[in-house]
Order: sequence, then structure tokens, then C-alpha cells
Amino acid sequence: MLTCQEQVELLADYLDGTLHPEIASALERHLEDCVACVNFTNTYKATKAWVRDLTYEEMPEDLKTRLASFLKAKILQEQPGGNH
Repeated sequence: MLTCQEQVELLADYLDGTLHPEIASALERHLEDCVACVNFTNTYKATKAWVRDLTYEEMPEDLKTRLASFLKAKILQEQPGGNH
């Protein structure tokens, strides 16, 4: 019997159909008895579908500049001798 952690680790391969049939059957048996893993699996599927449907938009130059400045300041802050 699979643990919940093992189920999570196998989920991507299972949903892609690349998981060995014997292991896929064990995962399906686990899902029959574990509501938490069924909920996780459903959320994972929905998230994967949502991400696939996202459209790419170019970031405005002003936002790129502000983001770069923010990240540089954070990196400098976290370096030894920086302000923590």
C-alpha cells in the first residue's frame, strides 16, 4: 500500500500516463481510501489545467526596472554585511 507521500511523488507520472501499470494500480487503490489524496489530486489536475491555459504577456518596462531594483536590494540586504 502506498503512503500519501509516495502518492504525491508519483502523481505527475500517473497523470501523464507514464507510470508502470502495477504502480498505477497501487496508486488508484490508495486513492479509493484516502479523501485527502483525492482532494490533492483534483487540485493538482485543476492547477495543471489552469497553468496550461495561461497566456504570456510581456512585462511593462517600468515594472521590469522596479522589479530588478527590488531584487538587487534584497540580494544586497541578505549578503553578509548587509542590513538584515
